[in-house]
Amino acid sequence: MRSTYFAIFLVIAIVEFIWYVDRSNRDFAAFLLALLQNDFTTTFSETAKGRSFNELHSAFNQITQKFKTISSEKEVQHIYLESLVEHVRVGILSYDEREKIHLMNEALKRMLGKPQLLYLKGLEGVDKKLLKAIRTIKPKENKLIKLRTGTQLLQLSLHASEFKLQGQYYKLVSFQNIKTELDANEMDAWQKLIRVLTHEIMNSVTPISSLSNTLHEIVEKESQNGPLQKDTVEKLLTGLDAVKSRSSGLQAFTEAYRNLTRIPPPNFKEVAVKRLLERIEVLLKPNLENINFYINYTKPNIKVTADADLLDQVFINILKNALEALEGTNNPTLEVLITEEEKVRIIISDNGPGIDEDKIDQIFIPFFTTKKGGSGIGLALSKQIMRLHNGTINVESAPGTGTSFIIEL
Repeated sequence: MRSTYFAIFLVIAIVEFIWYVDRSNRDFAAFLLALLQNDFTTTFSETAKGRSFNELHSAFNQITQKFKTISSEKEVQHIYLESLVEHVRVGILSYDEREKIHLMNEALKRMLGKPQLLYLKGLEGVDKKLLKAIRTIKPKENKLIKLRTGTQLLQLSLHASEFKLQGQYYKLVSFQNIKTELDANEMDAWQKLIRVLTHEIMNSVTPISSLSNTLHEIVEKESQNGPLQKDTVEKLLTGLDAVKSRSSGLQAFTEAYRNLTRIPPPNFKEVAVKRLLERIEVLLKPNLENINFYINYTKPNIKVTADADLLDQVFINILKNALEALEGTNNPTLEVLITEEEKVRIIISDNGPGIDEDKIDQIFIPFFTTKKGGSGIGLALSKQIMRLHNGTINVESAPGTGTSFIIEL
């Protein structure tokens, strides 16, 4: 009899155990499935099912709540970033290695006059040059593109970066219409250039005009008294010689202006900066005899892709200006520092008298010069050469503190 009861008890215990395990498995499966489907609304009862079930369901609910909080935070962050991207007036485009577009914000859609595009090739209908520029632009590179959409002309500044997200390659390109800024800068540059040109031309034309009137009056007056006298002829020759001299000066000035537009296209090659500067040091050695001259590098074997001959011209122009500025300076010092981070930076510094604040923004204007007998061409030419290299040249200076020219390539 006892064995019968024991058998019945054992069967009931086994059934209870199987039910317990099955229920636990079903609850656990439901929990995992809810997580897999990002369903954080599922909850499990924490009462009336026994202590162990209640503890298990409580753990499930806590984990679900944690995932729900993380998901909410991510969603809020995503909405924030999405709003930010849509709010900015800079066009933003992101695409993958198959050129499938993943992001094209409203600013870019308005710029291009196009709705959302699926693939980059869709930009072919907007402008083939723009499509080529987007495909070929390198990370951290800037490109300037002219784009006409309908009756509107845009001057787009493109900047690119690349990144990988979960093993997937993406390219991000920003588009900024800088036409207004360029127009303002261009107008300012033209006004400055016209002032310089007017000054130089009037310096030649005014004496020529005055001399011509004087010579005309002499000839007219003397011709009424018969043949011209010897002293009159001498006066005429002296006047004509002055006219010739000023005309030659005006012609030289015009030729210098012409040279600014005749810079040959750069012949790009890999150039070792150290070798380039050592060559220039040898060339300028006679001028460096009484100068403390230093060339320092933060890294060995720094190289740039450039036209060595054109860069020679830039460095020579800046170094010659520095040497002239150092005349009469106590303990004259000229230092060249070469660094390499994102770009190669060459800083040429002197401890000369510096440049006045009202002149520093004019030194790159053609024909502007603070030197007696200077042509005002060297720095303007240097700026043009750097622009052809997609590089920059800037100056930092103040009276009494010396001057530094910063070249970036």
